[in-house]
Amino acid sequence: MHIEITPRRQHRISLTPLIDVVFILLVFFMLASSLMDWRGIDIATGSAPADADHPPSATVIVRADDAIGFDGGRFDSPADVAGILRRQLASGDISSVVVQPAEGVTLGRTIAVFDALAGSGIDALALGRD
Repeated sequence: MHIEITPRRQHRISLTPLIDVVFILLVFFMLASSLMDWRGIDIATGSAPADADHPPSATVIVRADDAIGFDGGRFDSPADVAGILRRQLASGDISSVVVQPAEGVTLGRTIAVFDALAGSGIDALALGRD
C-alpha cells in the first residue's frame, strides 16, 4: 500500500498583526502620557496709583543678553537677585517686585525669570512693561 504524503508547506509569518499591535501601543502611550508640565502662574494685572503709605515696587529688568538688571546692577541669574529682593521685602523697603522685559526679550525668558523668582519664595510678583 502506497500512501502519498504531500510535502508540508512552510507558512510565512505575517508582520501585519505585529505592526498593528505596535501602533495601538504607540497611540495608547501618546494619549496616556502628558508631554508638557502645565501649571498656572499668578500674574498681577492692572495698576493702581501709588499710595503714600505703601513702600514702592522694585523693578527687575530682563535684558536681551540674558542678564538681569536690578537697582543699577547686572546679575547673571535670578537666584542672585532673589536674595536681595527677599531681604528688601522682609525689611519693608519694597512692597512688591515687577518683572519687566527689555525690548527683544522673548516671553519664555521673561516667564523663566518670573518663575525662578516665584520659586525662590517671592510672592509679591507682577509682570510689567515699558
